[in-house]
Amino acid sequence: MCNRKMMKEEELLKKFSGEWILLFNDKIVDHSANIEDILTTCEKKFPEDKYPNDEIKISKVLDRTLKEF
Repeated sequence: MCNRKMMKEEELLKKFSGEWILLFNDKIVDHSANIEDILTTCEKKFPEDKYPNDEIKISKVLDRTLKEF
């Protein structure tokens, strides 16, 4: 991984530390400390009948590390 990409990823993980993030095609769409907010946003923006589940991810940033659920 190139240094620029690593620095950007590290900055994002620092910025969202302790928060839930909603990703669509590996791009951050929303973030919140509250999982219910993320689930609500996900249901509104990406209805299950229009978007395959594999395009949408919800992850938690813990100690500057991304954990997918």
